[in-house]
Amino acid sequence: MVLFYCERFSKLTVKEGTYRTMRHNRAAYITWGILMALSLPAYAADVQDADSAVTTKDVVVTATRTEAEVKTVPQTVEVITAEDIEKLGATDVYSALRLADNIQIMNTSTGFGHRISMRGMASNSALILINGQRTAIEDTSTTQNLLALDRLNVHTIERIEIVRGAASAQYGSDALSGVINIITKKSSGEPSVTMGVATGTTNISNYYHIDLGKQGKFSSTFDMNFSKDRQWTEHEVSGLPVKNLEGPKQSYNFSGTYELGENKNLNLDLGYYKDKLTGDWSHKEYNLGAWGGIVRLEDAKLETERRDASLSLTGKNDKDDYMVRTFYSKLNKFRFLPYTALAKEYGETNNYSIWGIEGKNSHKINGDHTLTYGTEYDRYSVDGVNFGTSGTDGKDVSTYAAYVQDEWLIGDKWVIIPAVRYDHHSQFGSKTTPHIGATYFLNDNNRFKANWGEGYKAPSVSELYMDYTHMGVLTLGNPDLKPEESKNWDISYEGEWGKTFGKLTYFHNDIENMISTHTVGSGRSGWSQYYNIDGTTKTHGVELTLGRKLSDRWDTKLTSNWTSASNKSASAEASAHGVDGIADNITTLQLTYDDHKTTGWNATIWEQWVNNYYESDTNKAYTYQTFNFVVNRKFNEKTRLFAGVDNVFNKKIDAIYLDGRIWRTGVEITF
Repeated sequence: MVLFYCERFSKLTVKEGTYRTMRHNRAAYITWGILMALSLPAYAADVQDADSAVTTKDVVVTATRTEAEVKTVPQTVEVITAEDIEKLGATDVYSALRLADNIQIMNTSTGFGHRISMRGMASNSALILINGQRTAIEDTSTTQNLLALDRLNVHTIERIEIVRGAASAQYGSDALSGVINIITKKSSGEPSVTMGVATGTTNISNYYHIDLGKQGKFSSTFDMNFSKDRQWTEHEVSGLPVKNLEGPKQSYNFSGTYELGENKNLNLDLGYYKDKLTGDWSHKEYNLGAWGGIVRLEDAKLETERRDASLSLTGKNDKDDYMVRTFYSKLNKFRFLPYTALAKEYGETNNYSIWGIEGKNSHKINGDHTLTYGTEYDRYSVDGVNFGTSGTDGKDVSTYAAYVQDEWLIGDKWVIIPAVRYDHHSQFGSKTTPHIGATYFLNDNNRFKANWGEGYKAPSVSELYMDYTHMGVLTLGNPDLKPEESKNWDISYEGEWGKTFGKLTYFHNDIENMISTHTVGSGRSGWSQYYNIDGTTKTHGVELTLGRKLSDRWDTKLTSNWTSASNKSASAEASAHGVDGIADNITTLQLTYDDHKTTGWNATIWEQWVNNYYESDTNKAYTYQTFNFVVNRKFNEKTRLFAGVDNVFNKKIDAIYLDGRIWRTGVEITF
């Protein structure tokens, strides 16, 4: 219905942008000066020249769980297509997200996994989905989402849809800061084989995408990816030298569709991932004192295996668009701790699994309303060393839910989308989360958007029931934990003016009952336990994007994201500086070239400025900038060569794991 409504307007859309809260006036004035200088030519241009606006990626499905045009949905959304990923020369999902709006990605101390911050919130506050469904991942506040994107094959991705802002009314738990939905490729109907090889600083890989085409009523694709992470960095953690883990990874993905009838399909998706990583941690002896006396570091080991399966029935007619799906995902993880103490060696195994079933339907009531409603059930289970040394007793939690949403068109100016969801959790009981968003069109090319909603994050299985000892420190779960809760609102103005487009958003989040750990008792008799922080953690900021089509071949875009945050779990000294792992401002200026030829070139160059990135261990804020580029050479429609370098001038800051220059190159051929 939203699509029909938007046909009244220009079919062009805006690629959403970002800008953060102004905490430092001087920097703010400089940024605004640059933006005004870029925007003045736009207002001098013919405002009616909408056909020349730099806009793409018309339709998004994640924001409302229905097909809707980007510039119509109230939520702050962004779409990264497979073409965008190719132009960035991305060899993993993180490099595909390197220019995403107001998403900050940083390395970890051990060199594997990444911290993902959306709108200045912690990594575990974002919900990561694959084709709209959850997968099995680690489940503590410090591990959730850390490796979720590392285990994905970027070459299977058709598009990445990002929704910023609380989305629990649509998706339930975990969507406090937003949703990252990875949508994978389906068969084009024509047989083809794509082969690629890539190498670089961090890894080497070869991959294969096999489109088996359509055989009668059945069509399918099969993907394989074989890679090896390289040893490329070393950090000092708690006084100990730690190198990143290295070793082989492999993944296989199958997607098949059988036509049961007109616009009625049975879909099967299968996935398998495995890695076997090791790390050389210097083989030296260290005195850990009360934690364990003299220990000798040995090779760290991490072995992970995950299996995913999904079966769905989808259908569509003049009035209804429905889906019924069941899915299962299981992650087996073995970790060998890199030390020996008192002649003991420690290997840890945990198994995580999720099973779910869901159904939804979007029904067109009349020309002004589309009602979307659905129900879900899922069960998340964990067993292993997290629950005692024997690791035999597993724990699980389950949730059932129902939701309803209305897409309401009011005349030619308003789109209003109210939604509400009810969840019942087996541990803490019931939770209701509302959301309402509105878009007001000033004209075809200018509009205001506003959203208000609530979000929540349920305590995980491990946070509820953990009984885990590491390096002599006992960590216990807390069955009395309450869910984290957020209230979120934002307001935006966006538009297209001739060859220029832009968007300005102010956002505000209040988070209650944040889950953390604290020490109970004292000395050797003390232990660590999960608890709810008493107080409100706040993040608010400004996101701004301004872009312009300079010519048929050249485009430029500036994004600036300002965030101000207060963290109730931090010390007063730390709070005075900021929140760990969050920068006050990140500004990116990019220039792109594309000759739009079958045999030709495209390139992207960008400079990024990071201002006051706070790191709690050193209690310092760091400011730095990087220069980056990627170039694609197209030999024909089926062959391309790419090369790129991040951090060209080799900027290194050990405290925040900024590891210097990273290069990559590769070639891809389609038959």
